[in-house]
Formats: sequence, C-alpha cells, structure tokens
Amino acid sequence: MIKRLNTVVAITIMALLTSCAASYKPVNPPMLRYQSIGDDSTFSYQYNVLAKARNRKLAKKEAKYGMRVVAVKIYNNTGQTLVYGTNFKIYSGNSEVRLLETDVATFRIRQVAPYHLFYLLLSPTKLTVSDFNSSKSYPIGLVIGPGLAIINVAVASTANKRFREELTAYDITQRPIANGETLYGLITVKDTDFAPLSLRVGR
Repeated sequence: MIKRLNTVVAITIMALLTSCAASYKPVNPPMLRYQSIGDDSTFSYQYNVLAKARNRKLAKKEAKYGMRVVAVKIYNNTGQTLVYGTNFKIYSGNSEVRLLETDVATFRIRQVAPYHLFYLLLSPTKLTVSDFNSSKSYPIGLVIGPGLAIINVAVASTANKRFREELTAYDITQRPIANGETLYGLITVKDTDFAPLSLRVGR
C-alpha cells in the first residue's frame, strides 16, 4: 500500500514538474519573411506564427479554441490613407474575416496562471535520510511547493502580459496607413482552416 502511494505521489510530482509555465517569445512581425499572394504586392501574411516563435502553450490554446493569430504585411500604394473597416477589409474567399479584439483573443489564448498553484500540493513532501541506526526527515516541500508556485505564476502572468502587449502594438485596426507606407500587424481570426486571405480596398 505504501509503495503504491509513493508511486502515485511520484507520478503527481512528475506531472506538475513537466507542466511549468513558459515565457513569451515575441513574434516580431517586421522580422518575418512574407510571400505576396499572386500578383498582389500590397498584402501578404503568415499563419502559425505563435508556433514558429516557439510559443507552444499558446499555439495549443489557439488550436483548442478555434482561433488563428496571423502576421500580416500591408503596403499602401492606393493613393489614399487606408483605415481598417472604413476603406479596406480582409476577406477569406468572398466572406469578410472578422478580426477578434485583443481582449477576446487573450481571454482564450493564454496560460492559466492560477493553475500553477497546484505546486502547493508538494508542500507536505519530505526527504527522509536513513542509515543503519536512525532516520531523519526534512520538510523540503515547504520550500519547493511555494517556490515553484510563485515562480510559475509569475512567469505565466508575465508571458500573458507580453503577448497582450504585442497584439496591442501590432493592432492594424487602430493604425491608419498613409500612402506609400508599409504596415506590419498581428490579427486574430476565427479558425479559417488556413484558407487564403485577401485585402480589399474601397473608396
């Protein structure tokens, strides 16, 4: 019975230790390589940017909730200032693509910081050292449990904050594009099954 209990405890500890929070690696849209779509040199984009930036936890949430974070590059050669929703929109086929607001995207695509409070379950852990005559226990869990909880909650919270900041900084809906200017951005859309995107300009 004791052996079985120790096995369960060991498995629980391993599960906790392999679910550590991950720091956020910026996507940095201006540094990506883009391919123009057909003959259109004004609009190009790239899917899978979270995974390519090695933000695996966020990429899994992206897929789980049916969302896609897409990096875009828009070169304005239209002779007018472009404003999203006013004189240009993004389409998938013949359907307009709804761009999700940052609040909506980051509510789903995030690391759940309070989850890491489960490390506190390690608090009762003791290290027992035995020799031929005696044994002595050390309450190492009182340090390991709270320590891992604090560190991982902090890492997850900081990662979520930086992801949100990058989405906000590259929000194309809040940035007019002057004629002759190139704008790099990040958009979040409902899962399009990687369908081709296009930009349509009006007057």
